[in-house]
Amino acid sequence: MTACYDDLRTVMNSILVIFCLVLLATYYLWSRRDFYKFFTKFPGPLGYPLIGIAHKMRHKEDLLSLFGSYIKDYGTTLVTWLGPLPLLIVSDPQMTQDILNSPHCVNKSLMYKIFDDAGGKGLLSLEDPVWTEHRKMLNPAFGHKVLLSFFPIFNDETAILLKEFDKMADGRESDILPCLQHFTLSIATQTTMGTCVKEEPSFKNSSLMAHVEWLQECVADFALSPWFNFRIIRQLLGREEHYFRSKTQIKSFIRKLVDKKLSRDIQDKTTGNKNFFLNLAVEHLKRGSFDRENVENESIVMVLGAFETSSKTLANTIILLAMFPEYQEKAFEEILALFPNAGDFSVSYEDTQQMVYMDLVLRECMRLIAPVPVVARQASKDVRLSNGVCMPKGTQILIDIFHMHRSKDIWGPEADSFNPDHFLPHNFQEKHPYAYIPFTKGLRNCIGWRYGILSMKVTLAKLVRNYKFSTSFNYKNLQFIDNITIKLATTPLLKLERRI
Repeated sequence: MTACYDDLRTVMNSILVIFCLVLLATYYLWSRRDFYKFFTKFPGPLGYPLIGIAHKMRHKEDLLSLFGSYIKDYGTTLVTWLGPLPLLIVSDPQMTQDILNSPHCVNKSLMYKIFDDAGGKGLLSLEDPVWTEHRKMLNPAFGHKVLLSFFPIFNDETAILLKEFDKMADGRESDILPCLQHFTLSIATQTTMGTCVKEEPSFKNSSLMAHVEWLQECVADFALSPWFNFRIIRQLLGREEHYFRSKTQIKSFIRKLVDKKLSRDIQDKTTGNKNFFLNLAVEHLKRGSFDRENVENESIVMVLGAFETSSKTLANTIILLAMFPEYQEKAFEEILALFPNAGDFSVSYEDTQQMVYMDLVLRECMRLIAPVPVVARQASKDVRLSNGVCMPKGTQILIDIFHMHRSKDIWGPEADSFNPDHFLPHNFQEKHPYAYIPFTKGLRNCIGWRYGILSMKVTLAKLVRNYKFSTSFNYKNLQFIDNITIKLATTPLLKLERRI
């Protein structure tokens, strides 16, 4: 009798456990009903249970081609699963505008979490409302008058750059990117931190640049594999030591620049402009609106952001001009008219406004080779899209700038070809305002986009005036990798020929 009672109790307990599990599963599914409803509104790959398409996004080398295949199969707006969360992948201008202008899509995606560890919480990864507060405080650092004050630095540094390029004009093909990276980093530290770093050992021996490149590789890998957010996982998989060394060296480099400012060991090279970035940051530190960590974190964002995209965009523009000599000659003729004499010359803000064709060239380069090919956001609240669909809170969003910039529906049958005429007024004025967003757009656009354009136009003017570029590398063989910023799988080597 006792045995029967025990068996009955066991059965009842089992039923109770099963009932509780079913109840919990039902509640879980019910709480996610908005996600499932959203999934029915757009086409897209289902992926595997629990992981969705996360397994296909592990390798950054395959990411752009993966998105390209999805666009071909499902269209320019599709929904899939990234783990337990819905993932909206967008390359449609109107949908992009809906997202980038929504106050509920300001926060970066969960994939950016690794940035907090790698460089600290700054403008790149801060969440609202703290991001809005920091952005308002730092906006004056890129005001028009401040940008004008940078022109002497732009001109002085490009004069040095010409000497470095002269060394490469020896009839052989060379990789110009490392030279441009050092050049833009030197400008970035002067224009944001007020410090010339040319005598710093880590700058002179290129170890700083090596750490920056390694950290970027790690962050790109870790962002696509969220388990790398845990230090113990990085240690077990052998990824922690080099990553930790690189981020520590970069933070130490920036901390040293901040210390110099705070201890007044050096004088500002920007005539004491109170809106100069580090002056602004230190002023907010004195007021108590920033702490020391805020100053260092925002400094890392400013320095790395100011040089990384600029160096690669400069290199990519010159590479494209080398591959398309007819457009290079048009750009040269415009610059020749402005600056008849070869060698170094001073470029003013007014000069940059007369570089009409050079502007077309630069914009076309950033269309074909978007500086940041994919940006990621998340919905902090439900968002009603312009097509009437409600995007639920928690949705992860990937805006595929790379493929939107190359869409034949937007840019015509030659969308994959380099042709600055794409930006002639009669060709561009009818385009959707969000069809071209190299610096993103909307509420969280790039704070330094004007800075980038002006510095690059000064540099390109001097390089195009003084050198003719050519390459044996074929345009059709270019392969692109989403490495946070765009990366070429193989960097073409260029031949430089001095002009007179």
